[in-house]
This record gives sequence, C-alpha cells and structure tokens, in this order.
Amino acid sequence: MVRAGSRPWAPHLWWMALAVGAAGFAFVWLATPHAREIGSPWELVAKLFAFACLCVAIAVFPWVSPRLNWLLYVPFVFFTGYLIPRVSWFYYGDGARAQGDSFYTHLYLLLYPGIVLTVAAAYRIGGGTPGRCLKIMVSGVLIVFSGFLDLMWFVVNPVEIPEVIDAPHINLFTGGPISFGATIVFALAHVPVIVGVNLLPLDRWIGRLLGAGDP
Repeated sequence: MVRAGSRPWAPHLWWMALAVGAAGFAFVWLATPHAREIGSPWELVAKLFAFACLCVAIAVFPWVSPRLNWLLYVPFVFFTGYLIPRVSWFYYGDGARAQGDSFYTHLYLLLYPGIVLTVAAAYRIGGGTPGRCLKIMVSGVLIVFSGFLDLMWFVVNPVEIPEVIDAPHINLFTGGPISFGATIVFALAHVPVIVGVNLLPLDRWIGRLLGAGDP
C-alpha cells in the first residue's frame, strides 16, 4: 500500500515521521521533568505527539518482509542493554526511593511504549497492514490510559482497596482523584472507544491518503 502510493511524498513518509518522532522524544526526555505528576497539559501533548509520529513511522514502513525480522533485535538490545538494568536498579539499588519519579518515567515513558512499538513493528514487518498496525498501537495507549492499570495495581498487589485513586492521567479529565468505583466506570467507558477504533476502516483511509488506489 505504501510503496504503491501515487503521492510523491508517500515513500518518504516513514522516515520523516521517524525523524520528527525521534526529535520529539529527545525534547521530551531532555527538556521536560522526569516526574509522575503532569505539570501542564502541553507536556502530555508533547509526549503523545512524539509517540504518534513513531507510530506512523512504523505503520507506513515500506519494506515488509519476514526476512527483516533482524530489525526487531534493535529494541531487544535497548531493553536488555539499558532499560531493564536501569529499571531493576530502582528496585535493588534505590532502597530509599529517592528516585521514584525517575523510576516511574523509565517504566511508563520508555518500557510500556517500547513494548507497544515493538509488537506493532513485528506485526508490520511480518506483513500486517498500516491500518491494523495503527490499531494495535492506539489500543495499547488507550488500555494504559483507561485506568485499568491503576485498578489492577490494587487488585494484584497485597494492599487494601483505597477509597480514591489519584492518577495524573485520570485527573486531567476528572479534575482530581476519583473513587475506586468511579475509576471502574472510567475504565469501562474506554471499552466502546477501543472497539470503535478497531472497527474503523483505517486501511481504506490510508490508501486514499497515499493514493494507493490511483491508476
């Protein structure tokens, strides 16, 4: 679909999106606070924009072949060479929790997005369509922002169920902490959104945008 597009910019879209996404990630990592709390909405917008550009780069990657599976070694090297050792150090070495915010940043700004992008890249390289590839990545983001993780933290760990849940990404929509029951409702409200995203004819729209159906 991407290589067949008649638009002159279609074959270059992947590396342009990759360049913008990499620059956006560098800005987020170097110029924004490594903190759990979201200081202002623009910080979240900047993070999501950088991630969205990387998603586009993967979705429209033009060379689709199982023989390119060696590209997936790159995130494995990143995970095992930096991210996993770094995250594990916060558990083994930072006993006083002096760097709790940095731990949160590495876990949710690097590890989870890295897993989502790696899964999508494997799907795309293996022959998956751009639209379905985007659906995988969007669904991954919606699941983590839905509040499901915040609920399950209290379910799978040996702690008491709290009266309220204070999650920065939920507070942006609700204006502040909400009850445990309200968080369940908040999470369930994302189910039809995820279903709706996966029913969208994204491949058809992308084909039209790239001019893949033009003679």
